[in-house]
Amino acid sequence: MKLPADTIIYDSVKIAEYQADQRFDYNSQLGIPEFNLMEIIARWLSQLLRHIFDNDTAEVIAQWILIAFFVLVVLFVIYFIYKKRPELFLREKKTLLPYDVEHENIYRIDFDKELTVALAKDDFRTSIRILYLQTLRFVADKKWIDWQIYKTPTEYIYELKPVRLKTSFRDFTNWFLQVRYGNFKATRGLYDLMCSLRDELKKGGEDEGE
Repeated sequence: MKLPADTIIYDSVKIAEYQADQRFDYNSQLGIPEFNLMEIIARWLSQLLRHIFDNDTAEVIAQWILIAFFVLVVLFVIYFIYKKRPELFLREKKTLLPYDVEHENIYRIDFDKELTVALAKDDFRTSIRILYLQTLRFVADKKWIDWQIYKTPTEYIYELKPVRLKTSFRDFTNWFLQVRYGNFKATRGLYDLMCSLRDELKKGGEDEGE
């Protein structure tokens, strides 16, 4: 007995439709879903807000909250880096200050003489440089830092002992760095402020010796 011929016809149009239909995309359903923490947080936040607002409003508010959160995180990171390495955020103006404190020997400077000359000329930029180096000499003599000619001002902040004086020394150093690298205007008021911070360090040294 002769069997009837197979009349099944390959319909390329229908096949293309099935392939484009996501309901028949079985391979994607078998795949392992990617872990997306942000998507999980966004969904959780949206669900929480839906109890208070309608769906559309909840979605918008959730998006803005996430954006604000990431902005705060970025600002915190920038602030943290600035506190640790302020010189990274300052522009160096070599034409204004043709010196490099990292290569000045604090044991070869007549501080009193140079300060007297600079102050007589109202040259507060130079006065602040000499004041910084003079204070660096003081903390080095107290063995609060290990002074080396190649070290940067920021390194001495981390080294300084005792710890209770680090805030004053950090502020003192940061003011110097802003004048040195940031083209910050050096004034009598700033010089006097740095003198007061220097005096706090010296008083701390006297208290330690008692």
